[in-house]
Amino acid sequence: MTNSPDNTTVTKIWEIGECPTGLCQTFCSELNISSRLAMILINRGIDDLDKAAEFLDPSLHKLPDPYLMAGIENAVERLTLAFRRKEKIIVFGDYDMDGISATSILVDYLRRTGFEQVDYFIPSRLTEGYGLNKTAITTACESGTTLAVTVDNGIANYLEIEFAATMGLDVIVTDHHQIPDRLPKAVAIINPHLKECKYPDKNLAGVGVAFNLMMALRKRLRDTGLAADVNLLQYLDLVAMGTVADVMPLTGVNRILVSFGLREINKTRRPGLQSLLFTAQIKPDDQISARDLAFKLAPRVNAAGRIDDAGIAVELFLTRDRAVADRSARSLDECNERRRQIEKEIKNEVDEMINKDESLTDAKVILLASDNWHPGVVGIVSSRVAEAYTKPAILIALEDGIGRGSGRSIPGLNLVQLLDQCKESLIRYGGHEQAIGLTVTEENIPSLRRQIETCLESSGQADPEPAKIQLDGVLQPDDINQKLLDELQVLQPLGYGNPEPKFLLEATGIDKIVKMGSSDRRHLKFTFTNLNNRKESFIGIYFNFKGTLPKVGETVDLVFTPEKNTWRGRSEIRVNLIDFRDSSADSIE
Repeated sequence: MTNSPDNTTVTKIWEIGECPTGLCQTFCSELNISSRLAMILINRGIDDLDKAAEFLDPSLHKLPDPYLMAGIENAVERLTLAFRRKEKIIVFGDYDMDGISATSILVDYLRRTGFEQVDYFIPSRLTEGYGLNKTAITTACESGTTLAVTVDNGIANYLEIEFAATMGLDVIVTDHHQIPDRLPKAVAIINPHLKECKYPDKNLAGVGVAFNLMMALRKRLRDTGLAADVNLLQYLDLVAMGTVADVMPLTGVNRILVSFGLREINKTRRPGLQSLLFTAQIKPDDQISARDLAFKLAPRVNAAGRIDDAGIAVELFLTRDRAVADRSARSLDECNERRRQIEKEIKNEVDEMINKDESLTDAKVILLASDNWHPGVVGIVSSRVAEAYTKPAILIALEDGIGRGSGRSIPGLNLVQLLDQCKESLIRYGGHEQAIGLTVTEENIPSLRRQIETCLESSGQADPEPAKIQLDGVLQPDDINQKLLDELQVLQPLGYGNPEPKFLLEATGIDKIVKMGSSDRRHLKFTFTNLNNRKESFIGIYFNFKGTLPKVGETVDLVFTPEKNTWRGRSEIRVNLIDFRDSSADSIE
């Protein structure tokens, strides 16, 4: 029973795929894995023995040649010239985790390599907004800067880069956002989405693109003997954090980068990361996962750009002084607490607006605006709203007649392409298929809403199909043990594009239900009974449950992921519930 914010039950379709016998047997015999693990790989679209072997054993040797990136040769040439000339360089970054991590690794690498004058600039989300701006360019030029490198931005800054050229500032663009109709006239543009780019993996985060530039530049400087070699492994911690935080698929190149990045994090000597782990209450002997990056570390780093100054986070990662790092980490923690409170207030206001406006019931998209909202937090709230109401959500913070908003989509709907059809109502916009940012005048918001509704109505794109849950197999209560968790460990890192495996357990009795958490974010702790052996029971947790509670004594089928939970020194293996329904229901296709 999956429930929406209005306590109505939302039907989800459970699907369990058929495992091709021949392929399954090949995987089992050649890779020495179980049929259960083979089915999980096949469910992830891995239908080739070599691909399966690479998935199970990520290797840095499998990273593509960075020189396959269009534009990277020109970028390396210009940076090498800057090294010889001892030019002053500035890195223009972004205020989210991806941009912060990309800024940090590139600045640190250039400085360690021997570039004598390297500075950085990250715009204020609150006063300047995303991307390059003429004021920052002017300030850089007045300080004697002659070369700029953008990370996680720049592809949409045609006018700003044209202005930079008039000021004598060369610009190298490294970005991963969608390609606009008009490319900026930069010295070099590195973006895997360029048509001429031969790099095989198009799903890199901004920090992944920046890391490829570092790989290419390192090779050039090493081969020519211009600079001392710098070990790039030390930067994979931040590459992993930026990749996970920007919700890039953990497949292909990203799987390799994040796998080795997690190894670096788990043995980190970076003072800033040590301090960040401490404030997040992660112990030195804890094995950190991609989930920890997404839910414990990245929100703290992102909070700086949302609430305060993203430079706090950059300095956290650049400093070699633990005392300085501790102060920066505490500042991030304070920002994150403020962000949580603001997020809660905005979400409550959005829910109230939706409940009062009947027109939103039939609307294809939830598009709302308010001058009470914080522009740095509307993005994360729009994600919550889209998830809760299974509709695209765009929330706009208004100030002095100008709205700055963020939107999150539903599967199958490309928000950038949607806004391409509404550009006459917007001042600026950009982003990814599932997440966008925009600027719009307050008076144009009604017309923007109408245009979006018309586009979606004519295309039928926003008519959501029933949500589907892809099951990876059927388990019995006896299967939920440490052996299962050990077997599934090889699937790490788990996240977007490589989700946690989901299993079905049928005909389970509810023995006990305990409510946990606050009134607005209810968690339920279940005790389930094995109906084939009533002496056996196991624990299940359902986070953020909303809707009608099930009843003790009911018999239900469960969809869950198995996990080990450690609390105050005690560990237990339990099931993390995703969905459940009465065992008599026809729930599986």
